[in-house]
Order: sequence, then C-alpha cells, then structure tokens
Amino acid sequence: MRTISLHNAVQQAGAVEVLPVDLVEFNSKGRLLIIATAEQINSMLPQLVGLTMHCICTDDGELIEPSLKLADELVNITGWLGEFTVELSTLELVVDLVLDLSASPVLQTKVLPLGYFAPGNDEQALAETLEQLPDLIGTFDKPRYFDYKSSICAHSSRGVKGCQQCLDACPAEAISSENEFVLVNPSLCQGCGSCVTVCPSGAMSYALPTLDVSINRLRVMMQTYLGLASKAPHILIHDLEKGQFLLDAMPEALAADVILFSIEEIGALGMPFWLNALAYGAAGVTVWDAGSHSDHDWLELQQEITKTNQMLAGLEYPAQLVNWFAGSDINQLAESIAVTNSAPKLEPASYAGLDDKRRMIKLAMTHLHQQAKSAVAVLDLESNAAFGEIQINTSACTLCMSCVSVCPAGAVLDGVDKPQLNFIEDLCVQCGLCEQACPENAIELNARFLFDSEAVRKPRRLHEEAIFNCISCNKGFATQKMIDTMMDKLKGHAMFQGDALQRLKMCEDCRVKAMFKDGQGPK
Repeated sequence: MRTISLHNAVQQAGAVEVLPVDLVEFNSKGRLLIIATAEQINSMLPQLVGLTMHCICTDDGELIEPSLKLADELVNITGWLGEFTVELSTLELVVDLVLDLSASPVLQTKVLPLGYFAPGNDEQALAETLEQLPDLIGTFDKPRYFDYKSSICAHSSRGVKGCQQCLDACPAEAISSENEFVLVNPSLCQGCGSCVTVCPSGAMSYALPTLDVSINRLRVMMQTYLGLASKAPHILIHDLEKGQFLLDAMPEALAADVILFSIEEIGALGMPFWLNALAYGAAGVTVWDAGSHSDHDWLELQQEITKTNQMLAGLEYPAQLVNWFAGSDINQLAESIAVTNSAPKLEPASYAGLDDKRRMIKLAMTHLHQQAKSAVAVLDLESNAAFGEIQINTSACTLCMSCVSVCPAGAVLDGVDKPQLNFIEDLCVQCGLCEQACPENAIELNARFLFDSEAVRKPRRLHEEAIFNCISCNKGFATQKMIDTMMDKLKGHAMFQGDALQRLKMCEDCRVKAMFKDGQGPK
C-alpha cells in the first residue's frame, strides 16, 4: 500500500515541465496509397471519403472505382508522413499516407515511418487506422528528440571506419553514414533512444529531456524521499503513455518505497541515469516496458542493463540491481520489484547532474567505488564497453602516428617534437579507429574502468623510439625503426637498389638534392 502523502511529496518535487526546443513539421494533403486486395479496397472506400486515393491491387480483382487503380508494378516506397515517394515501373508518385495490407509489407523496418500503416491481420488495428486516416490532413509536428555532436563522434576518420553502433541500433533506420559522420533523419526518428543508449562517446544524446534535467529531477526526488523515509527507495522508470495510464488506474498497487519516474520514452534513460540513481541512495532500479510500442524490442536497452549489472557486480554489489520488466500487469510488476535485490545503504551522492553521459557514469562509478566492499583498482569490462585503454606492441609499432590522426577523442597523442606515442585513458571511448588505422596491427583495445583519477587523466607514454638523423645533413626526420622497416620492405624492389635505397635514409630536402646530383631529377 502506498503512503499517499509521501508519494505526492516526491512526485511534486520531481514535477518539471519539459518542452521541446525544436519541432519537426509534417504537411499532409490527404493523398493516400492503398496496397491491398480489390475486395479489401472496395470494403474500405466508404470510410476513406475525403482522401485522394491511389490503389495497388495485390490480386486480379476489380475495383468499384476503376480510376483509382494503378496498373504499374510497385518497385519501392521511401519517405514519411507527407513525403512518401512511390516508385513504380514507369512513373514516380508522391503521396502523404500509405495503407499497406499486403502479406509482406513493402517497408520492413522494425519501426515504420509516421504515416505508413501496416496492421497486418490485426482487425482492431485496421479499424483504428481507418478511423484515423481521414483526420491526417493538415500540418502536424513532433519533437526533435536527439542532439548530435559531430566533433566527438567516433564513426569514421580519414576514411577509416570506426563505431557504427547507432546505425545498427536504430529500429526506424533513421541514421545513415555521411562521409566521416552520421546523419539522423529527424522525420524518421521516433525518439526510442536506442542510439543514445549505445553511443560510446556521448555524441548522440537525448534532447527531450536532456540527461542533466532527468538526473537533477531524480536527485531532488531522492532528497525529498530520504528526508521523509528511512528505507532506501526503488526507482521505477515508466513511459508517459501506457505505463502512466496503468498507474493512474491502480494508484495504490505499488509499495510505498517505489518512486515513480516518468519519461516520454524509457529508452531515453540508460547507464548514466541508473548508476546515478544508486549513487543518490536508491536500493535498485526497474525499467518497465508497459507495451506502449509493440514494434520495439528494446534489445539495446536490455543489453545496457546487463553491462551495468556486470560493472556493479565487479564492485561486489548485489546481482541485478538494475532490472527489466515487460508486461501490463501491475500486480506482477509489484511482485517483481518486491523480490529484487537491494543495494547496501550508502551515503547519498550530492553532486548535480550534467548533460554529459561519460562524465555522469564516471561520477557515479567513483562514488559507488568509494563505498563498495571491493577495493579493486581496475574493473575489467566486456569488449564492447566504452571505457578502457589501448595496448601497443612496441616491437611492431613504427610511430607512424596513423592512430593519432584518426582518434576522435584526443586520447592518442604524439610527442610533438619527439618520436613518442602518448595516451590519456580518460578520453578513450574504445571505438577502435586507432586499431583499424594501424598499418602494423600493433594496437589492441583493452576495455576496463580505472579508478585512479590522477592516472586516468594523466598522459601515459605508450612507446618511444630513437630519432634517426639524415645521413647527409644530420637532421632528425624519422625514427630508427621506421627507416629499418622501409629498408627491409624495399630492399628487394627493383626501383630501390644501390644509391636509391640509401636515399631512404635522407631527409626530404637531401633526397631531392641527391636525385638531381645523380641525374634522376625531372628532365
């Protein structure tokens, strides 16, 4: 049974109005493409009066209104509400809405674009669609859910491919590769947050609300709760659609120590939020998929929960402090929360939230480490983690600095005027660009979390070589190993015999002079 006064006080403390900064606009003139059998189309026509219809029959049946039928073969459909491009065998058509009742919908994305309806054999969903379609004429808008900072994106650099986790994760296929960065189509994005969940650098972030708003809201709610109750609370993250509807219907179903944290999409909150909830004194966290989106599997979110629990287990906290519950039965939800493990009582953290994913993870992990039973200095992580170091095979590394040139985070540094390779672990996002760029395969990623705050931020020397001086002018211009490697690789080449091979030991200026002297310069 919930204590209403406690619940109300906590909810009032967390009452923050979040308004979208940017909106995405859609304009629909009511042009509808129907893909179905002739019998299906004929039965639906009376319910779609007011729409401009084009029909593609999936059988040989006849339409009541033959002029609506498109005889051309359908090739492809792309777009979104108000801007669907329908490619036919001999022409191209632009429509605003698509009703696809074919056995296998033309678009196969997990999350279909707004304006594209494919209810399949679900009669209830079809009835709701037919009721909705005539109203989809006019101008509509939705929030722009994401922010993207290309300056810290680890997708690609200098033609080397790195991280593409957001592209793989997006169920709406709204993200594409654009040269060295990614491009998010705001018209296709529906705000599930999967890209934010998997992004290692924080380049992709949620905008409605931003991370700092959510964490600071939680912080105030936790402070209010702990000022009124002694038992550590359990945080229940739920969406504002079906989750909120079910909670409103059964307001006293959950225990008094459960703090309800509402969010537009449960995918907007990931590891930084969950860890900071525990750092602020929560006993545990449950992410509740109430079923608002039947087309979402939330796989990335569940994988992130697994990674978070692994990190906590490495600090010897109880297993499964962050939980996942899917279903619409609140009584089962209450039972699930009741049997979850609880974190030991901690001194709550007092720092405020920042809109910086990596920074908030580090703050929470540091606080939890300080109060953990384990005194581990380094926490080994799974290979797909966003924290760690790189290890160099110094016998293979030639200090060519390819790794330095592609690092998007500034974690890999040269020695300026010295042949050195330096590394700042705090900045490394384990994107693998340096590993891919290395021509000698001398780099290996090592995912881990180092708790020594001074060591993790201090540049660390990974490799250093003796300088090789030009055999003509004695100017340092390369490393001994680089020259040795070139000599070894080219000594059998027909163009590098005798003096030509020796010229590799000269700096650029002396090499040109020597070529002219030997009569090998341009004629």
